[in-house]
Amino acid sequence: MLPISLSRPGWPRPAAAVLTLLLGYAVPAGAQSGDPSFRVVNNTLKPINEVYVSPVSSSGWGHDRLGADVVPPGGRQLIRLPAGTCLYDIRIVYQQGGAEERRNIDTCGLGDLILGGGAAAPRNAPQGNPSFNLVNRGRQAIAAFYASPASAQNQGPERLGEGNLVQPGQSVPIRLPYGECRYNLRWVWQNGKAQERRNVNACGTASQAVQ
Repeated sequence: MLPISLSRPGWPRPAAAVLTLLLGYAVPAGAQSGDPSFRVVNNTLKPINEVYVSPVSSSGWGHDRLGADVVPPGGRQLIRLPAGTCLYDIRIVYQQGGAEERRNIDTCGLGDLILGGGAAAPRNAPQGNPSFNLVNRGRQAIAAFYASPASAQNQGPERLGEGNLVQPGQSVPIRLPYGECRYNLRWVWQNGKAQERRNVNACGTASQAVQ
């Protein structure tokens, strides 16, 4: 009995093997991507009314990803996206007016999109509850306090509120959204002098005493 060949007549086996190998690797980049979903973290003082997320190849913004939901100051919202691509453009619309955009964002490598800090936390960054009590052990009142994620590009919103002081010996809660743990802290005394602590693990402590 003659041996049976499974290759097409006239098609050399090495060529068929090479083609099979090439086809195995010729998978669209989007199909090899991870999970593009991410969280929106609102570190601003304004509620977020709308979030638009569209692939960079798209000519429009598509539908509002929040629907009827609103992300309040200090809140967070998971934005679920289908697998298939990683590069997205993002548009945020605030309740009191105003909008901001982030272009060409690799959301597959993104854990939190932090608004009010201007940066994105890596997906593998430690997560937890970074809220703590601010304790004034100094001799003057604290006139302003800032806490921004270490990944942020600026100090973010003032956390005490206009006109509020933390007197010597007093403590006040600093409420921060669940997520990134590493924070940069900055406080301003009543005499105008400012001090900082950088890259603090806010999830690992219940209070931050300053003096």
